[in-house]
Amino acid sequence: MMDLLVYLRGLAGNDLLFSFIMSVLILLVSLILAKLFSYILKIVIKPFAAKTKTNLDDKILEVAETGIFRLIILAGFYFAFGNFKDQYFLFDQNASEKFSKSFPYINKILIAADYLLYIILVFIILLIIYRVITILFDWYEDKVSGGENRDLSGSLFPLLNKVSKIIIGALAIVIILSKFNVNISAFVVSLGVGSLAIALAAQDTLSNMISGFIIMVDRPFRIGDRITFGAGETGDVVSIGLRSTKILNFDSNLVIMPNNEIVKSKIVNVTYPNILTRVIIEVGVAYGSDLKKVRDIMLKAANEHPLTSESIPPDVVLLSFGDSSLNVRLAARTDDYRNAWAMQCELRETIYEEFNKAGIEIPFPQRVVHMKKED
Repeated sequence: MMDLLVYLRGLAGNDLLFSFIMSVLILLVSLILAKLFSYILKIVIKPFAAKTKTNLDDKILEVAETGIFRLIILAGFYFAFGNFKDQYFLFDQNASEKFSKSFPYINKILIAADYLLYIILVFIILLIIYRVITILFDWYEDKVSGGENRDLSGSLFPLLNKVSKIIIGALAIVIILSKFNVNISAFVVSLGVGSLAIALAAQDTLSNMISGFIIMVDRPFRIGDRITFGAGETGDVVSIGLRSTKILNFDSNLVIMPNNEIVKSKIVNVTYPNILTRVIIEVGVAYGSDLKKVRDIMLKAANEHPLTSESIPPDVVLLSFGDSSLNVRLAARTDDYRNAWAMQCELRETIYEEFNKAGIEIPFPQRVVHMKKED
């Protein structure tokens, strides 16, 4: 190999022409490597990836086929041009009559072209990384969507996608600035001071954003869940944003809650871990009533109701001895929490009608007063 280089240098006659020949060889080698990579990818790797169950590897190979092919060629251009540029500056510096005097803009053109190729090279590398990250997010989003993770794609993954864009963009700026010999440490310090000032001015907004990220990661509720929050308010989660969470209440009004308040408050998730919901019916019957008949009537009403779940049978218990009544509670389940209100209403109507037919009294509050007669 060294003998070949010496031979080529002898044919070239001077270092500048030899550098030009070497640059052409570097470019040809990069083209050969790019074609070889493309051939191996199509003949060997792609058929093997097509046999796998997932399409993740197919999408990554699709990005690699175009991205890495261009990257190899552009890297060849960059190193070939850099090799020629360095040798030209050395030759121009040692020459008796410098080219820069006859062509004053040639040095600036070479430097600008070198910077341009470097920026394009960095852009292509980071673009490939970003596309691969996006594919991984999309694949994981499809994997976890459904079940208890349903609609996670509407909250967490868009945020992660935006964060990855910001990180990759910032990384590109830092790499490019280092090429221009910019002091990165001073830039980072200035950025830190500016970030501190912004954080102090917008601490409430940042607090809501951090709380929103915590909600998306911890997932105490998901889009579509019915929750009880704040001072006993109940509604369905419509969207989870960075600053606020939108909840649709039973009046069809949209409640916009700052994420910071939601994180600090107690939340009851009606739909977690599943949408099976308990329906409670409490009623008071008069003292002296036949409790077995009361129990049979309430169980029959629950078992015959079409919305009653078959997974857990209904149950009736004597809850307490009240001042005016025996308090009895019926506990039944429905497979969908959206049916709970209608089921409660219909069970109350049925139980009331059956109690009237059976002569079971639902008493009013009453007091027994004993009059003591003095001698």
